[in-house]
Amino acid sequence: MLGVALIVITVLFTVLAERIYNVPREMRRNNERIRNRDEDLRTWIEDDRKQARREVIRIHLAESRRTDDGPDYSVSQIQRVKDEVLHRYRDQLRDAERVVRDVRLSEQLPHRLARRIFGKAVPDLTAPTEKANVIADWETSAEDEMASAKELRVVAERRRAEAGKPPLRPLRFAEIV
Repeated sequence: MLGVALIVITVLFTVLAERIYNVPREMRRNNERIRNRDEDLRTWIEDDRKQARREVIRIHLAESRRTDDGPDYSVSQIQRVKDEVLHRYRDQLRDAERVVRDVRLSEQLPHRLARRIFGKAVPDLTAPTEKANVIADWETSAEDEMASAKELRVVAERRRAEAGKPPLRPLRFAEIV
């Protein structure tokens, strides 16, 4: 009977020692998983910023080539581009936040104790704060975009007048839906 108890105690001790031994490695793996997802989010924001910028430039170029005197639809088109990229960003952010939550939920008591002892909390996402200016630009409203377009037009008109060129065609904004 003593032999069986000794075997059970040895097995339990071995399992416990292995579990404790693996905790730091699992913490590093979890931290790396969050950092990788954060880096993916940062890269995604930069890529979509470039893509949205190209689309806005394309819209401005198409509008500048127009010769008719119809309404200017560029503001509503730019707002549509911003809305689409903002929705995609929110989906990406939600996925990244889920990764952080999954890591926090997957770590059990040994992980939490080790994190507390070593002062190494579960990492947070840094991309949303680092790229806050890009995200804020995507969140601007059509009215803000229209005001910005009007300011740019005033500067363009002044430069054209200084260069002795004729004024730009009248600007009439379409109804923003």
